[in-house]
Amino acid sequence: MELHEEVARVFARMDALIDELGGTGLRIDAHTHLGLDEDRMAQTLEELIGHLDAHRIERAVTFPLHDPDRGENYTVPNDRVLEWCAQSNGRVVPFCRLNLTGDPLAEAERAIGLGARGIKLHPRAQAFSVDDERLDPVFKIAAEHRLPVLIHAGRGMPPIGEALATAAERNPEATLILAHAAIVDQDRIATLVAGRPNVVFDASAWSPIDLHGLLTRVPPEQLVWASDLPYGTIRESLFATLAVLCEVGADRATTDAVLGGTMQQLLDGRHPTLSAAPIAPRDRVVNLARQRLGGYITALLPAIWARRPDVVGHFGLAAAVCRDEEDQLGSLGDLIRLAERRWDFALAAGERPTLEDVRETFELVLAVWVLAYSPATQARWNELPL
Repeated sequence: MELHEEVARVFARMDALIDELGGTGLRIDAHTHLGLDEDRMAQTLEELIGHLDAHRIERAVTFPLHDPDRGENYTVPNDRVLEWCAQSNGRVVPFCRLNLTGDPLAEAERAIGLGARGIKLHPRAQAFSVDDERLDPVFKIAAEHRLPVLIHAGRGMPPIGEALATAAERNPEATLILAHAAIVDQDRIATLVAGRPNVVFDASAWSPIDLHGLLTRVPPEQLVWASDLPYGTIRESLFATLAVLCEVGADRATTDAVLGGTMQQLLDGRHPTLSAAPIAPRDRVVNLARQRLGGYITALLPAIWARRPDVVGHFGLAAAVCRDEEDQLGSLGDLIRLAERRWDFALAAGERPTLEDVRETFELVLAVWVLAYSPATQARWNELPL
């Protein structure tokens, strides 16, 4: 069998498990981007719609990237996103992006008047703190219009737990969506805002451990599924999110809420109704071989993102772990070797690996990590036809 056929068969199996675990409920992607970024990442409306169609996603929230044409107010990128979303027949929901160096309130009022359904803030890219008093009018207008505010809370910033909690307490009617599972300061943030109906977390974090950890701190209705396209992918984000929900024993109603129900409430201008407690206990017993495999996989990811060879040999180390005495991981060794072949093929092409090379290899590697993390999901995986 050709390499591309083997890869396609694994992806079809991942998609089948996604549909089995995810059911037929509403799916809304809470975090995507359109346009061009200074880092040269880009995504068109046609590309985004294609991703949504391929994975049965009803709708997606989107906003501009860190666009070179942003100016002081993001007016040009915001107008582009609003125009593109108007062409999507309601499939893509526009959020406006704001910058504190200009007039964020005026831009928010302008964009909301033109159809923006939410606001995106990026404290790292735009260099401000989330408890900056200049944001108070922005949170106020968001609350007046019952619009969610999505805030970058991923890598590249100092801990911001107290600042985010302050912002949430100061603006109880404004709904804050903390992106990337708030990994910048997750434990502190989650502890401070657990049970607050005006704060939710999006699941666009590539580590299933981060998502599981979050569900030990906050009720599951405070989590919404998200992909981070074009940086993440729908397949890997759904696979990881659903594996975590499977591992912690989430029921159908909880899964439906995470995949789209809660986000629909936010887009309708309502706060979610929260369970009384987190769904998962803080402590978890895990086979050490699974932990070792996860460690080698995480060490491998930077080479793939940077489009470099695996000079340390993490593929080989990960595959060797799968020769475990208990034979829990043996089948995952085949997936690791397939991912290695896919990456070697990309590197051997003579040019820098493409975004498609990175995405396909990452999805294969992430599948290994997720299945190693979740014995419950691996059991369901093993029941699927090859």
